[in-house]
Amino acid sequence: MINKYFLRVFYSCEADNIFAHDYTPKHILLTTTSLVLAAGVAQADITFSGATGIALIDDNGASMAAAAGDQRAALVAAERAAINADTNADTVAAGDAAETAAVQTANDDAATATNTAMVAATNALAAYDADPAGTNTAAAATARATRDGMFFESYYDFNVTASAESDNGISVSVGFDMGAGNMIDYNDDDVLEAQGNDVGDADVAVSYAGWTLAVDQNGIDNLFDDTQQEDMSLSGSLAGMSVAVTTDQENDTNSYKVSGTVGGIALTATGTDNDDNGGSASKIAASYAMGDLTLSASVEDESLASGAEDDTTVGLSYAMDTLTVGYTSIKPGADGSFGDEWDFSVKYAAGAVAASFATDETDATTIIFDYNLGGGASAFAAMHDKAGTNSDLTAVGLNFAF
Repeated sequence: MINKYFLRVFYSCEADNIFAHDYTPKHILLTTTSLVLAAGVAQADITFSGATGIALIDDNGASMAAAAGDQRAALVAAERAAINADTNADTVAAGDAAETAAVQTANDDAATATNTAMVAATNALAAYDADPAGTNTAAAATARATRDGMFFESYYDFNVTASAESDNGISVSVGFDMGAGNMIDYNDDDVLEAQGNDVGDADVAVSYAGWTLAVDQNGIDNLFDDTQQEDMSLSGSLAGMSVAVTTDQENDTNSYKVSGTVGGIALTATGTDNDDNGGSASKIAASYAMGDLTLSASVEDESLASGAEDDTTVGLSYAMDTLTVGYTSIKPGADGSFGDEWDFSVKYAAGAVAASFATDETDATTIIFDYNLGGGASAFAAMHDKAGTNSDLTAVGLNFAF
């Protein structure tokens, strides 16, 4: 689960992911007959891109659980699936009055079985939350032994995309990526993200008249909380606003995002019925730029299942040549006051150098230094001191994009 203060500090700082870069693709235009739409396609544009990197990391043990596998995430998903299955079975059993006695008995038995499975899944999650260390697997113990102190990590990620357009303006693209090793995702939750991918998992998108339908099994980010992976998205423009929705077919969950500018005010509304806590949540954010000064505000509404934090924020940022200073005041929940929580950040960018500093009311501190070496290569150093925790992180390394 994402550390609350860590995410807020980085959000206010808007630091780039230090171990991921924009790729500069190599384009190859091929004449092909294997990629054909109904109206006929003459050419397919094949794009290759990728990245690799190496880092020396000391995360005070934070990556151990990730290396062994995140048990809690799996338990949450299992509980959510069990609840959905139980709800569906109960619905069927409650509406089978017109069925034969044998069918009714079978439906009742199915409802009982799914209820038992739901209770077991809930109890397993509760047991983990009560004693995470005690329920760790042998793999976690091995990970602890091999990731104590400083350690090296490397990764590569290779992407291939083929796209074409029919005579009537329908475009289609298909892509896949493959990789290996572990990437330190410093902007998110400090875990090592395994880069291995099944080449058989295809990302297919069809576009027409400004709208795009994308299908990628468990490969599409939830628009409210990108820790949840979904299967399908639809995006486009409506009445001058950008609109997007996603859905997860297995768990019957959805998310949405609407953004645009009205009267010089940039507005964004996002929501989901399945955030990283398994509950519903929504957020409305606005910003207004007046030269070098930008004002911002947001209101978030979370269900009880998601913690019901309901944070409200107001903030500002001011750009001064190579420096940008930002401050956000946060009102936590209905009973909190503005200033109970806050974020402060300073960013510097000049030539090949980019640096940032961020802190908050808990004294959590983040410092990032990035140097562009040219040709897709860069060097970085980063430090995050998470106040009140043992999950501090220090990392230095090199990135290469191609």
